[in-house]
This record gives sequence, C-alpha cells and structure tokens, in this order.
Amino acid sequence: MNSVRDILDAIRALPRPDRLKLAEALTQEIEGEKAAHANFKPPPGSLLELRDGFYVYTGRLGSSAFDHRVDREERIDELISRIDAHRA
Repeated sequence: MNSVRDILDAIRALPRPDRLKLAEALTQEIEGEKAAHANFKPPPGSLLELRDGFYVYTGRLGSSAFDHRVDREERIDELISRIDAHRA
C-alpha cells in the first residue's frame, strides 16, 4: 500500500462488520490521543497560549515585523463599520 487511495480501497474491501470494528477502534485511539494531549500547558511565564491544541505566540513583535493580529483586527473593524453603515 503506497497511497491513501490504496488504503481506502483496502478498507472498502472489508466486510461491513469489520469496517465498523475498524472505525470504532480508530475512534477510541483518537479519543485516547486527545486525552493525552489535553494535559499540555505552556510553561509558566511563557508568551504562548494553547488554543485548539496549538501553541499561539501572544507576545509583542519587534517593530520591523508584521503583526498579523493587528492587521486582522483592523480588517474586522472595517467590516463591522461597513455593516453598521448599511443599517443607518
């Protein structure tokens, strides 16, 4: 098996009860992985926050670096002002 397509074809070739058992086993495995990762926390004093399983840097950036968070907030404010303009 060299590709995802090969794996899917092999799974589809299984009888229905075996496919259901495989799906249940994979679901349990994934739930176990989620529980294992749920206990990770950034180190104390870190500028990282854990959001949806990913570390997100929340500190300030150097003045020469582009901060996408500021740009995003500006775009959101612009969209809100456009929506409010149509209501007036």
